[in-house]
Amino acid sequence: MRAHWRSFSGFLLAAAWLLSACNSTKWVQPGERLLVRNTVNVPSGSLDPDDLASIVKQKPNKRVLGRPLYLDLYNIRDPRKVERKRAEADSLCLEKNKELRFKGKKEKACDRSSRGRNGEAPVILDSTLTARTVEQFELYAFKEGYFKAEVADTVHLRHRKYFSSSKHGRPYKKPKAAVEYTIVPGRYWSYCTIDLRCDDPDIKRYLKEVEGETLLKPGDRFDGDVLEKERTRITDWLRHVGYLYFTRDMVLFDADTSAGDHEVDLLVSLERPTNVGARGLKGTAEGRVYHLNEVYVDATLRTTANQHEVPDTMRLENYTFLYLGDRPRYKPKALVRALYLRPYERYNQNDYTNSFRRLTALRVFDRVDIAFDTTGLRRNDLADCRIRLLPSKRQGFSTEINGTNRGGFLGASLNFNYKHRNLFRRMALLQASMTFGVEAQQQLNTSTASEDASTALGRDALFNTLEFGPEVKLSFPNPWRKVSQRSGSKLVLNTLYNYQRRPDYTRTLLKGSVGFEWNPSLEESAGFYPAEINLIRIPKRSQQFEDFLNNTNDPILSNSYTDHVILGMRGVWSLNTQLGEKRRRQHNFIRVSGDLAGTVIFLPPPVWVGWLASEAQDAETGEQYRTIAGIRYAQYIKGDVDWRHYWTIHEKSSFVTRMSMGYAKPFGNQTTMPFETSFFSGGANGMRAWRARSLGPGSYTSPTNNFDRIGEVRLEGNVEYRFKVFGYLEGALFADAGNIWYQQDVPSKPGGRFRWESFASEIAVGTGLGARLNFDFFLVRFDLGLQTKDPSLPPGQRWLFDKKDPALETSFGQKLNFNLGIGYPF
Repeated sequence: MRAHWRSFSGFLLAAAWLLSACNSTKWVQPGERLLVRNTVNVPSGSLDPDDLASIVKQKPNKRVLGRPLYLDLYNIRDPRKVERKRAEADSLCLEKNKELRFKGKKEKACDRSSRGRNGEAPVILDSTLTARTVEQFELYAFKEGYFKAEVADTVHLRHRKYFSSSKHGRPYKKPKAAVEYTIVPGRYWSYCTIDLRCDDPDIKRYLKEVEGETLLKPGDRFDGDVLEKERTRITDWLRHVGYLYFTRDMVLFDADTSAGDHEVDLLVSLERPTNVGARGLKGTAEGRVYHLNEVYVDATLRTTANQHEVPDTMRLENYTFLYLGDRPRYKPKALVRALYLRPYERYNQNDYTNSFRRLTALRVFDRVDIAFDTTGLRRNDLADCRIRLLPSKRQGFSTEINGTNRGGFLGASLNFNYKHRNLFRRMALLQASMTFGVEAQQQLNTSTASEDASTALGRDALFNTLEFGPEVKLSFPNPWRKVSQRSGSKLVLNTLYNYQRRPDYTRTLLKGSVGFEWNPSLEESAGFYPAEINLIRIPKRSQQFEDFLNNTNDPILSNSYTDHVILGMRGVWSLNTQLGEKRRRQHNFIRVSGDLAGTVIFLPPPVWVGWLASEAQDAETGEQYRTIAGIRYAQYIKGDVDWRHYWTIHEKSSFVTRMSMGYAKPFGNQTTMPFETSFFSGGANGMRAWRARSLGPGSYTSPTNNFDRIGEVRLEGNVEYRFKVFGYLEGALFADAGNIWYQQDVPSKPGGRFRWESFASEIAVGTGLGARLNFDFFLVRFDLGLQTKDPSLPPGQRWLFDKKDPALETSFGQKLNFNLGIGYPF
């Protein structure tokens, strides 16, 4: 193993040397200098360094792990030769097109000269861009309240000393340069007085109601960003109380710096800036509170064939619905549940926004337009609302061929999908599918302890599992108006059947659920499923599998492959800050879920439970338990938390961290967790240095049993650095840490119990590198993981570099695990 480790280390050192030997200034012309670094010096607590960094007009070539990788790729070939060859290719292409044109055939695109090259051209220091950056820094400081900030730039031709941002040592040996920007903001200006000017007393009265929510207060620093937020706050509030035509441009700020020592008098004016000579709001359309008159809902789907037809109308709850034909395409009662804008009520901007979002979220309309019209009405404070809905295709059928990845096991599936977007004319969504698939699964007679990555890859390429089954999902939007209008809830009914045949056994799954899904906010989604039932049957087990279960003498594993019923409830909540209205360089994803199974049995049983439920006894252990229709049901509580943080370093590089924790507790009628709901570790989306369900629990080790290892506690953490190489190719470096445990001692799996004093030493660690083919709509992932710390080994021998007993020595290849996945792991 040491020889393999030395070879691998030598390979890494050689790769690092080759990269360091690349000449980054290879194609820099005489008299030019390569920009290698920008430094911005600003006193702490004044201006935001991240905002300043984004303002810099000229940035160095992007780096990956300290190297300008994209510049290295660009420098591989002479740009002059590349340009010449591309021009020759385009010339030949043009000549070829003449022949194609003469023959009446389709011409080819001659655009090689205009195509971008792999990598990045060297960033040459440009003094004009440096000067523009200084100007932008001054403007930014002024906007932040530092009206007399001083900005200077210095070009350095010497290396910066380590652990110092201001001292420089030896000169660059090659034509390189670094730019240092120094900002002295000085003392900031603060608000002295804040006054409001508006010629309309009603607007002043409305703003007086929420003056406590103002973002501008005397003594605070003058801040342009806060002024923009205050402009938005005033506009949103006025539109909330009925000012239909009031816009952000009508909120103006005037700052007088002669108020005192670094103080400004701020005047907030509400007026029409584009109306010269008549800028006041009083008596104008912009300064008037509007009420809705009629609300028209038009979903007629106008075409050239029916454009001259006069639509019929239908009234419901004071709404007017327009339709063509014998009856409306959508039942008005179902549409009303998605509408917040109501006839004869005061206009409210929130009602407009919520109506648009709810109608769009139904996913039955290709387009939603909401417009207002004030012409021809008896009063000047009334407006008609016209909601025009462009219906999408009602039914659709599709066929898909997909690659699958379940816990690291690959397969292929053929799906036939049917979708109906307006079932019963209630905008109910019906999704039905039929799946046929094959998959590679770990066989009983294999053991990862005696395989290397290449052997496992070759065996997994052979599909040994067949499965098929239908699934039907039906969702009714907005079943209860008072609840649904706040969150866009929908009632979801789901049922599926799955048949799976493996070499070792045959398994069938029948699942049904009833639940509710809603969106508390733009970034949040939630679901509650009060009734879920899973019926798992194992109608056939091979003799080899029976012998294996008997020899392992593991009741937990044996119970995982028996018939059982899971009857319970489930809840899930997720938050994705990337979905917010503001784009962020960093965002988070959090998912929390909880399951409670079997407690419905404790309720007073109705008649159907009375004759289905019965007592039974295990023939081997004598254990008493209850059954439903002769099948043992499970009882447990389970919780799972998944947190991910995404940090975009630049457009070609990002860093992702993930933490996952899970806890499950069986009780009552079944003392072990069902196999389908237990935690496992390993696989392409978790601990990538181990195959799926082959890690843990705890420090348990077995040279012969690496089959479906499960647990009741899971801790897992992952870090991954992702970077684009060129074209569709992306690279990644990753590290995974985690394991699973039981909550109690299991005689057949010594070392598998979670203990606070020892769990940290039983955390497995895997490191590796990956390559991804990103086609935007589809991503194929190749990850190679290395078992850096194996908790199944004795203490003191678990790390890769630890000295091991001769009996525990394994080859370097046996510590590698290859994963082929679809999509990012997290």
